[in-house]
Amino acid sequence: MFSTIRLPRKPKAMKIITLVDNQTQSENFETEHGLSLYIETDDNQKILYDTGQSDLFIHNAQKLGVNMDEIDRVVISHGHYDHIGGLLAFLKVNKTAKVYMNATIFDYEYFSVKRGVKKMNGFPPALLEYSERFVLLTKNIQFEKICFITNITHTYNLPKGNSILYRQKEGIEELDNFSHELILVVKTQQGLCVFTGCAHNGVLNIVATVQSVIPQTQIHCLYGGFHLIDGKDFVQTETIDDLTILALNLNNLLPKAHFYTGHCTSKKATEVLSEKMEGRLESIHVGKEVII
Repeated sequence: MFSTIRLPRKPKAMKIITLVDNQTQSENFETEHGLSLYIETDDNQKILYDTGQSDLFIHNAQKLGVNMDEIDRVVISHGHYDHIGGLLAFLKVNKTAKVYMNATIFDYEYFSVKRGVKKMNGFPPALLEYSERFVLLTKNIQFEKICFITNITHTYNLPKGNSILYRQKEGIEELDNFSHELILVVKTQQGLCVFTGCAHNGVLNIVATVQSVIPQTQIHCLYGGFHLIDGKDFVQTETIDDLTILALNLNNLLPKAHFYTGHCTSKKATEVLSEKMEGRLESIHVGKEVII
């Protein structure tokens, strides 16, 4: 008689696939200014994180073997068109998944001002017809593997690129304070994976907030845009010194974490951060798959 040896099962990993980003390394995928990620957690939850600005994420998803019908829930990081613009297309092809958003997301209309020209850059009003599909969060909520953080504390400076971004309500216009941003945190075998969207509240503030809300678990990775845009004649942007200080602060806060960034993180910012962070930072692009 032979004895049976049962080897321990290797824990299932989390998978992240970039469906939409500003860049790609393959002619098989299209790009647009926006962000959309497919997240499959280690307990097999299937999450769509942001939707880019059009239905492009659906087309790229099909090429990548991601089925929109199987999405369990959608998470929208904030109310700008390049993250929420494709949501209408999703709601038409997936009839069941709930959409998790900050409760303040529909309180204002959003716009930018470049060289004196006002341009609306918020959500499509037709989305309000699907309100029964929305879960509007007014406070931090934690499930078994997933945490949503609605209130981001400001200990560090905000990105300089925010200075051209506004909101309006009942004829009153003011600078956007980005209270409509929502942090998604997913627990993995390695630690917490924090999804930043565009990090309009500042990537350092997002990190500090997560560490305050979930102090018992270390952050293993940061994933998303950091809103460190390229220099333009219509907006002030971070200097090399600013970026160096940011990198040093990230190193101090997260000495062992990995960073994946793209979309609104400029080439200059990526190069400076990567150099100062000793190779722990990678660029994302359409089609990139990361196993955590």
